[in-house]
Amino acid sequence: MEDIITLDGPTSSGKNSVGFLLAQKLGYQYIDSGMIYRAGSFKIIQKNIPLTDKEKILEAFRNLNVRFATVGNEWKMFLDGEDVTNTLHAAQISKATYQIAAIPEVRQIIKNIQHKITQNGKVVVSGRDIGSEIFPDAKYKFWLTAKVEERAKRRFKQLVGKNPQLTYEQVLADMKERDSHDAQREASPMRIPKDAIVVDNTKLSVEQTVDQMLKHIHVQD
Repeated sequence: MEDIITLDGPTSSGKNSVGFLLAQKLGYQYIDSGMIYRAGSFKIIQKNIPLTDKEKILEAFRNLNVRFATVGNEWKMFLDGEDVTNTLHAAQISKATYQIAAIPEVRQIIKNIQHKITQNGKVVVSGRDIGSEIFPDAKYKFWLTAKVEERAKRRFKQLVGKNPQLTYEQVLADMKERDSHDAQREASPMRIPKDAIVVDNTKLSVEQTVDQMLKHIHVQD
């Protein structure tokens, strides 16, 4: 897997912004695996499927029709041909995704989708278990992280405009809970992949983070 780059890390570690910019600089396609989970959750909410109905959830994920594309200088995700990039971060979708992502069969379906999308190579794929579970043989594997307080600040800035009553303390508590859940879940727990390069971007900009990653790639080449 010479031309697949994996980028894993916890919530709000900058995976999306960093992954897209890295892909642009390399002329690669960018895939955010978390958005595939969110797209499936969106469909489940649209169809009023209870989160307890496992069979209908699996059916919805099996029938997912997703596509990623760069439009101008923007990264877009399409579901059934419709641009849903800015729709999938709603609180209701986040809550549903949190539960659904723990279902082992859902993770296997998403794994199959990822392998199908990346079969032509030259892709940067971000997520929480990409280098450890989905593409363990990828030549370049990165683990992106930052102190939880910094990640909570980033997340708070993203959300407070839509929810003025939200507090930083709430976001920090939720993030610590999510980190713990992701690390301890039975299906594909979040962990640093073997041979991954760890990049702490607590004090780095997106551009500085990508520059650091490119140095590692060029050295290995």
